[in-house]
Amino acid sequence: MSFNSKMDKEDYLDPESEVQMKEAFANNPVRNMVEDLDLGGQKNKRERKESVSITMTPTMKKALLKIAKQNGYTGMSAFAVDLFQAIIDQQENKKEK
Repeated sequence: MSFNSKMDKEDYLDPESEVQMKEAFANNPVRNMVEDLDLGGQKNKRERKESVSITMTPTMKKALLKIAKQNGYTGMSAFAVDLFQAIIDQQENKKEK
């Protein structure tokens, strides 16, 4: 049972913590890494998918779902798989150079 699912607040961080989090992630190196991702790349061979769980803020979830739908995805799961694969491909291409 998840205790967070019972929360009514959209964001459970106090204002000071929220400011600290925004400052900490303002210059996140991942933002630069994913800047030029190709989400329309060639799909890898079919491989059994494994369920994983990640935690994010409700605001982030809404924003990612919106981006997914703008890119033609019906849900966030397929979008996340392609996004993570694009990150992996980008890193492998950097190693080859």
